Amino acid sequence: MSPLYRKIALRLVPFLMLLYMVAFLDRVNISFAALTMNRDLGISASLYGFAAGVFFLGYCLFEVPANLMLARIGARRWIASLVVAWGVVSIATAFVGTRPQYVAARFLLGVAESGFYPGVIFYLTLWLPRTVRSRVMAAFMMALPISSCLGSPISSHILLLHNMLALKGWQWLFLLEGSPAIVLGAATWFVLADTPAVAPWLTPSEKAQLAFELRADEPTSQSGRAPAWVSTARASVTYFLFSVALYGLSFWLPKLLVSAGSSTLATGWWTAVPYLAGAVTMLLVSRQRGAYWLPAMFLFSGMGFLAAALVHSLAGALLGLSVAASGAFASLPLFWSTATARMGSGSAGATIAIINSVGAIGGFTGSFLMGWLYDFTHSYSIGLWTIATCMVLGAATSAEGSSTREPTPL
Repeated sequence: MSPLYRKIALRLVPFLMLLYMVAFLDRVNISFAALTMNRDLGISASLYGFAAGVFFLGYCLFEVPANLMLARIGARRWIASLVVAWGVVSIATAFVGTRPQYVAARFLLGVAESGFYPGVIFYLTLWLPRTVRSRVMAAFMMALPISSCLGSPISSHILLLHNMLALKGWQWLFLLEGSPAIVLGAATWFVLADTPAVAPWLTPSEKAQLAFELRADEPTSQSGRAPAWVSTARASVTYFLFSVALYGLSFWLPKLLVSAGSSTLATGWWTAVPYLAGAVTMLLVSRQRGAYWLPAMFLFSGMGFLAAALVHSLAGALLGLSVAASGAFASLPLFWSTATARMGSGSAGATIAIINSVGAIGGFTGSFLMGWLYDFTHSYSIGLWTIATCMVLGAATSAEGSSTREPTPL
């Protein structure tokens, strides 16, 4: 990586990672809250899966408008507003008293977060050419497994604050884990710059060099490529299948481990293991080149889900789910690198939002299916089989979508 892109990455990525860590933690911390909250509010497995998934309905409905707003008013103001908004909603979730209020809070959280992730993907296309985007995206997306790796034991220990100041443990969970978003939202206003042209920490010569290289990086020919709508449709299907698996795992991992014999407190530490495995694998695989890596990681993840469905001991479940998480997280930067490599800057914002919106439907499907199938069969095995099937199908669709040769890193 050239000194210019290293400078940009070091300036932007750590802060964006921190924002994503908080976003993902606020998104999935109901998986720990559910260990006691479901009993207090009378929430069944099906309703929990629906409430976890309804987040993605709000996310999907408002994602494309949110990304268009980012392009119109600028990343700094828009991302700052979104971060503060989801922090407020997360804190408010601590005070829901009925099941409808709980579902409504999850929907509003999805609305608040809808523009952040696709907005950051689009934002990085304004700063980095395709040749370095894969590595930088991998660094940014490392926030996802790191967030859960660190947040899982923290969440389980926050639950021990039960009845402190007359609040339940799950209420403290939402209060303490939602507050950092408000602080970071205010900081976003001062840390981010809307575009390289207005970044005070780039010299005029660096701005000129970056503008030239970004123009040269624009796709100039569609020769030998599928039409843009075909690539977008294929990427959307692949991301739907991936999201079924990722959020089926993320929202249900603590309950899967408890059902395998883990205690509530120990689950916080055991849950960190699959995410740690995912972080390490993501880091290693992001440095690889070759179209086969993306479908290979989908298949690897599918094998892990299958193993977790077949082996019912805690050690076996932990091993299978670690393999599943490793393949799923490693495929994430590979997928977005491949998808964005076919986009021009003019269409990138809307195309990314479309793909991510379809993925949001997958997130709803995965979380709801796991709950519904558990209530229907009284076992998590069928749900894990279903997720494994989705990853195998994703390997097939991503293999076709990976035919474009990836650029060589600088």
